[in-house]
Amino acid sequence: MMNTAKTILLIAYACEPDETSEPGVGWNMGNQISKSYKTYTLTRANNRAAIESAESNAITFLYYDLPSIFMSLKKKMPLGTQLYFALWQWGAYFYAKRYFKYQNKKIDLVHHLNFAASWIAPPAYIFKQPFVWGPIGGGDTVPKRFLKHMKLKSRLQELIYSLTNNLGKVSIFSFFTRKKANAILFRTQSIANSFSNSKNTIYKTVSETAMISTNFTYEPKVHSETLHAICVGRMNYWKGFILAVKGFHHFLDAGGQGTLELFGEGTEKDEIEAYIKINRLDNSIFIRGFVDNTKVKDKMEEAHILLHPSFREGGSWSIMEAMSFGLPVICLNTSGPKDMVTDAAGLLIELRSPEQVAEDIGTGLLELSKNKTRYLELSTNAHNRIINEYTWARRKDQMTEVYENVFQTSDN
Repeated sequence: MMNTAKTILLIAYACEPDETSEPGVGWNMGNQISKSYKTYTLTRANNRAAIESAESNAITFLYYDLPSIFMSLKKKMPLGTQLYFALWQWGAYFYAKRYFKYQNKKIDLVHHLNFAASWIAPPAYIFKQPFVWGPIGGGDTVPKRFLKHMKLKSRLQELIYSLTNNLGKVSIFSFFTRKKANAILFRTQSIANSFSNSKNTIYKTVSETAMISTNFTYEPKVHSETLHAICVGRMNYWKGFILAVKGFHHFLDAGGQGTLELFGEGTEKDEIEAYIKINRLDNSIFIRGFVDNTKVKDKMEEAHILLHPSFREGGSWSIMEAMSFGLPVICLNTSGPKDMVTDAAGLLIELRSPEQVAEDIGTGLLELSKNKTRYLELSTNAHNRIINEYTWARRKDQMTEVYENVFQTSDN
């Protein structure tokens, strides 16, 4: 039932229909919120064509972008995307404040939704209305015992990432945003644990990801000792693709049978290709490069297991989609993956050393290839977890609960 007495302004930098990841979050969360509240969504102007080609009569969209010169700087400067987003926030917030003032329209709550990072705090204090921030991400890092085995470039990138996160959290802008926020939502429990609590602020861990159940047709998995594993994502150092490859190598050396397909592109691709070639794994491990989401879903229907040894992640779309098809997930016991998978829907690998992780992945694969009962239990639990916890209807209920709590506490 719509609460017509309350109006929400949703700040969604990314917002496009029929998309996954951040654009899908902006679009789908807005549509869910608009079922209960009068909703305005402020997003980038370059999303306008896609939005206006879709039917969304329940939301009033506002559009803002920085002057075009900033777009060229975004592409050329180090951390250009992050800088562009930080500047966009300031411009967008002032634009929205002017819009509602001159249009003489009332809003009751401002919610900064996606691209919310703990170290790029939005200027929430511009508005007098109650403010909800998140689900926010950022802050999880690659352990040093793993980082020292990576390329110098990767180590430098991680250093910059870590420093930026830490400096952002202690900035004066972050201080005022946290002080202003009536509720802060977190993508992962590990990020929530890094924030100091305030008795005046509502804290809640809520995944930003969900899916429309009609996007897939579920068929229970059939166990096989010959495993078909897949790994999906960007081949960057923090995604851990090389650990998936080495883990599968251990599985084969231990007598396991099957194939591993890698879907993605990135800076680590050459290293992975070299490892496959040197160890003569060309007939067992295949790099497929980037393919569209439809092709990935086709592979998920065929596959038995998703390998996802990522060091940091919020809500992973590849994990969510794989679990929706009943794929048990082998992931690291850290960040967002452990929150999504749990030990009921997959195998969580501890992080002691690169060698140990690879060996444990191989052992886990061998176990699931031999133990039919265990495999089918994890498969069923994976599917059920998604249909119960990772739907947009579930996100609507969670957001409604947060908003109503904010309204109740701010009115007192």
